[in-house]
Amino acid sequence: MESLGYSLLIALGAVVIGFIIGVAMAVIRISPKTNPVMRALDRFAVLYITVIRGTPTLVQLLILYNSVLVSFKSMSTNLLVPIIAFGINSGAYMAEIIRSGICSIDVGQMEAGRSLGLSWLTTMRRVIIPQAIKVVVPAMFNEIIILVKETSVVSYIVLKVGSRQKYDLLGMAEKQGLATPACYLAFLFTAAALYLAVVMLLTFVQHHIERKLKKNER
Repeated sequence: MESLGYSLLIALGAVVIGFIIGVAMAVIRISPKTNPVMRALDRFAVLYITVIRGTPTLVQLLILYNSVLVSFKSMSTNLLVPIIAFGINSGAYMAEIIRSGICSIDVGQMEAGRSLGLSWLTTMRRVIIPQAIKVVVPAMFNEIIILVKETSVVSYIVLKVGSRQKYDLLGMAEKQGLATPACYLAFLFTAAALYLAVVMLLTFVQHHIERKLKKNER
C-alpha cells in the first residue's frame, strides 16, 4: 500500500504540472503571433511538444534524473524528480488535447467576448477554456490513465524518502518477487490488479463528470 501511495503521489503531482504546462502551451499555440515574443514562444512550444512526444518516457526520466534534475536527485527526498519528469512529459500531450478542445469551440464565442469589451486573454480564460475543458474531459482522463500506468518505469531510478530507499508499486513487486522467485509472477499479478483497480476508479470518476456536464448542458 505504501508503494501504491508513492505511485499515486507521483502521478497526481505530474497531472497537476502537466495540466498547467498544457494550458500554457495550448494558449501560446493558438494565440495571435503579433509580436516577436509570441512568435518565439510559439516556436519553443512547437519544439517542446515535438521533442517530448517523439522520445520515450523512460529515456526522458533517465536523462532528467542524471542531468537536469541532478540537484534534486541528491536530496534526502527525491520524489520531485519523477513528479517533474512525468509532469513535463504529460504537459506535451495535455497541450495538444487542450488545443484541440479550444479549436473545437466556435469562433463566434471569441468574437462575442471581444465585442463585449473583453481582452483576448480574458475571453480565452473566462469563455473559451471553460468550454474547451468540457469537450476534452474524455481525452484528458485517457492521458491521466496512461500517466498512472507509465509511473511504473519509476522503478528504473532510486527513490529516496528521508534518505531511505523507497519503491513504487512495480518496484516493490519486483523486489519481493526477486526475494522469493517462486512467487515472482504472483507479485506481478498483484501489481497489475492494483493498477487495474486505480484505472477502474478513474474511469468511474470520468463517467461521473461526463454525466454532470451533460446534465448542465441539458
